[in-house]
Amino acid sequence: MKRHIPNLLTLSNLFCGCLALVCVFSENMLWAAIFVGLAAVFDLLDGMIARLLKVSGALGTQLDSLSDLVSFGVVPASMAFVMVRHLAGTPWWAYSVFVMALASAYRLGKFNIDDEQHTYFKGMPTPANALFWAAFSINWGTTVFVGHPTLLVALAVIFSFLLVCNMKMFSLKIKDWSFRQQWIIYLFAVFAAGMFLLAGFSGIALAVICYPIFSYFYFKRKSRF
Repeated sequence: MKRHIPNLLTLSNLFCGCLALVCVFSENMLWAAIFVGLAAVFDLLDGMIARLLKVSGALGTQLDSLSDLVSFGVVPASMAFVMVRHLAGTPWWAYSVFVMALASAYRLGKFNIDDEQHTYFKGMPTPANALFWAAFSINWGTTVFVGHPTLLVALAVIFSFLLVCNMKMFSLKIKDWSFRQQWIIYLFAVFAAGMFLLAGFSGIALAVICYPIFSYFYFKRKSRF
């Protein structure tokens, strides 16, 4: 029975992604973002519980990627599409934001066959990309991007590149949590929390933007030792 618990958590991630998708096309971005957040929680828990119960396997890996593709690939791309559509109608170039879904699929497929990504990521993880768009979409009507749908498309292209690039980005799946070794990760956690307290959901979006920058300095420091 216990071997099914992580898979149920993974499927809960997928269910939240489906609910988020319904909310997106109803233009209820607040609830869409809430469901993305819940999906991220389930995505974190399934791996933790699988390792705790020692029941990880190939099925769980595949289910995890399939669920992530919906919750953290299709959903954020749909969020971007709805925002562009609201601002500019549906010109042909509005559909280009779905490149994020394609990039997410490529990134997840690459992750499944790359044995190096156990302690760090190559490229931005899909949950981080989804959290950016979820946080951004809540307050998008009051940002500088209003009236500039092409900038939303540009952001979609930039994040698609970050998803598929080979830039190393730190993961929380680390064994040594000593402050001396991981102080940059602790600093990022404090920064993200501070941004959320100061700017709310917009602060989360800013933290995601800064995540690659912190990762760059994290691995640059490690390369010296």
